[in-house]
Amino acid sequence: MAAHAQTREDVDTRLSALVGWEAATRDDGKIAQEVYETKTVDSVHALNSAAFFDELFHYIQEIGAWPLFEHLDPNERKAPLYPFMQFVLLTIMRSVGGVESMLAMRELLLTDEALMSVLGFNARQVENGSTKRGLDRQTEPVAIRGALSYETVADNIVRIGPEKLVAMFNGVIRCLAAQKMFPKNIDAVLDATDDEATETYKTDDGRPVPKVTREKRPDVRANRHAKKVEVTVWGWKVWVLWEPTSKMPLALAIDGIHEPDNKHAYAVLQQGKENVQGHARIRSIALDRGFLDGKLLSKIDADGILIYIPAKSSMNITQDAREIARRAEVAAASHKTVDDCTYQERQETIKQGAGKNATTHQQTTTVVGIRNLPCDWWTEEGSTSKANSKHFEPKLLNATVVLRWDGAPKDAGKEVVLLTTDPAPDPFVAFDKYDDRSLIENTCNREAKESWFLEHHPKRSEAGVRVQTYFVFVCMALVAAYREYKAKADKAHRRGEDTGIARYRRQLAVQNRDKVVVFVDECFGIFRSFEFALLLGATVRKRAIMGENVQTVLERYGAVPSPSG
Repeated sequence: MAAHAQTREDVDTRLSALVGWEAATRDDGKIAQEVYETKTVDSVHALNSAAFFDELFHYIQEIGAWPLFEHLDPNERKAPLYPFMQFVLLTIMRSVGGVESMLAMRELLLTDEALMSVLGFNARQVENGSTKRGLDRQTEPVAIRGALSYETVADNIVRIGPEKLVAMFNGVIRCLAAQKMFPKNIDAVLDATDDEATETYKTDDGRPVPKVTREKRPDVRANRHAKKVEVTVWGWKVWVLWEPTSKMPLALAIDGIHEPDNKHAYAVLQQGKENVQGHARIRSIALDRGFLDGKLLSKIDADGILIYIPAKSSMNITQDAREIARRAEVAAASHKTVDDCTYQERQETIKQGAGKNATTHQQTTTVVGIRNLPCDWWTEEGSTSKANSKHFEPKLLNATVVLRWDGAPKDAGKEVVLLTTDPAPDPFVAFDKYDDRSLIENTCNREAKESWFLEHHPKRSEAGVRVQTYFVFVCMALVAAYREYKAKADKAHRRGEDTGIARYRRQLAVQNRDKVVVFVDECFGIFRSFEFALLLGATVRKRAIMGENVQTVLERYGAVPSPSG
């Protein structure tokens, strides 16, 4: 739940000013005559250059991703009132603008004349609605109805089938890969996160909503060690392959919340490889304990991808690694070594506070690298009785045992053991690669839920979950890429280089410089600010010297005032 009701100021804080007046009915002559004769208009807006959504949509077109959104139309509607692309763009606006719910969409988007004009709705449609549908259900009149209802948006957007959503998402990631938005060698992170719902949601085939029973600690901040209790959680699970440098997803999958983490892991990794093929390669992958499956890890290893994953405390390999690490620590204290072990410490200076109150302190991380640890379950068949055979050859892995993490007190018997196929002799390589896995928790999963409202679905249905998931993550990718592209373009422009976005901004600036858009009834007109002032009856002295007056303005736009005017 939000701490307060969202306002348009909240959206404005998230975005730049938004403009665009392309698709409504334009009649400059009619508006000029109306303003001159009546001195009355419905509304006036400034035309600002290079505003956020103009540039974002232009960027989507420039990278070749626009048709991917146009192809989302399920083509199921008969005599539709609205182009399906309007629902798609509204959903993008909702995601990018951080609009929490479909209900909030009405107040923050659908009744905003400037935003709706981007989609082709004029001022009259925003105020009175595009149709009379729903008027008979209104119990109280509203000042502004909105261009269309949020129910209409929700009802239509969830019609997009899963195949179209998958094709859209993967196509956008391929477009971004072609724009060199990812490192050539990607150190990816794979995780699965819950997308919670309720048992009342409607599923595609009428089956019960997926659920799982887990042990969780109550949300009691004062007692981090509160006893775990069993809870039932309904909903779905989202698998995300994440690129932490660009902060963009590479591939997605959705399934029931009860499914094991390893179920779609390999398929998502393969999809990610295909999405960046020809422009980048996935060099390594960091995973959490939920993916500890011998068959899965063996397949990833066979593809030549380095793996970093923590072992479970109950595993023999974990207990062996901890015992060896403790011996290596004792030996290091006497300036001795243990075979196939590397004991290392790293100190970092941490600054806390600011100004006169700033303090610094040293924190130490201590690790032990162990080479060639035998692992009997890391096979193509997973755990198998063949491990008991005399001819069985276990997989040899390297391990990094973390004796002290970022200065935290030692916790004997609970040291983290990181398993890896990376042959690097420095144990901090595996430590740092796995430490990057936390980025997917903070910059992906938590960000998606708290700032992009992943779990606020347009409809209480499986289709609503699916649509929200794909739009949230594709918008996260597009906005991250757009910001990077814009930063590079701005830097190039400062060097005097001409770029696509710079040319577009100049085009907007030339078109919109010193102009206002004026709405009257179903039409609008665009005028220079001095022209608008003259039509309203003002005298603009500097323009009068140049021979400009209300008659020259009327003649310029082909307006003929009535004799009584």
